[in-house]
Amino acid sequence: MTYSIMQLIELMGEQFPLLLNSSLNRFPIIVAGEDVELVDDISDSVAALSPHRHRLVFWRDFTSQDELLAVWEEEKHNYEVSRTIACCFSSNLGLALERITHFSSWVVALPIGARALGIDVNRDAFPKILKHIARYSVNCGILRVKSPSSLNFTLMEPYQSNLDVEKRIVSKILTRKRQSLERIRRLLRKSLRGVNIPEHMMGAILKLDDESEKITHDMFDEEVSNYVHAARRAVTLLSRIRLARELGASTALTERNLYEAIGWEGGELPELIRFIMAEWHEDFSDCVKGGTLSGLGAWVDSMWGT
Repeated sequence: MTYSIMQLIELMGEQFPLLLNSSLNRFPIIVAGEDVELVDDISDSVAALSPHRHRLVFWRDFTSQDELLAVWEEEKHNYEVSRTIACCFSSNLGLALERITHFSSWVVALPIGARALGIDVNRDAFPKILKHIARYSVNCGILRVKSPSSLNFTLMEPYQSNLDVEKRIVSKILTRKRQSLERIRRLLRKSLRGVNIPEHMMGAILKLDDESEKITHDMFDEEVSNYVHAARRAVTLLSRIRLARELGASTALTERNLYEAIGWEGGELPELIRFIMAEWHEDFSDCVKGGTLSGLGAWVDSMWGT
């Protein structure tokens, strides 16, 4: 049984924004626990935190690092191609550790205490596996699964972020879900006004658990998509500003101007730059000087027809 977005938000609470941030920034995420089936289910669910990416399953969709590197190389040269997220389930852990060295944007199921194709995944082996997976990555997330209702997420290395974007996404989802469910219940009550219905039947009619999960899922996909599209607009803008700088332009674009131009609110600029680097392999940190973005300034607003 996979976990819905709503279940992950409810179970993880304040840790969910950090998990979402790690997924968006393409950190490898290790899902570790003693229950093999549960670890695989949660790994599958964590991969869904990047709905804008194309999921590849190791040993089903690809079997070697060269195949994956070819996909990443295409990403670097084509902004329009779908970004990828790779998923490795417990049964293929040994093969992945044998064949793969670069685990950026991977979700790896790690069944502690089990034997995965010749590898004993005991607690002594865990640090070695973690070091191997994190070797070529900026950071690495570890989601420890103690039981179906007990999940704990940490990062291997300290990470400085206020998680404004992710917290904002969660807040908007919960608010919009509540408002949507209230509208549905209000319409149902109105349609049944004057009808003599037993209380238990009315309760069943107004119980919207399945709808709540579907609404949460749809709104999550929408909010993440909004952020991705805003970042894509920023890539378009910043790439032209970089070109203008190379042509000798010296005026400046403030962070506020950038956010207004791409139609986005919230989140610190370094977070956006970091996400762009992870998603499109473009480093625009050289466009940031003294809290402003070097660029053309005056004509920026007209780029979007405003």
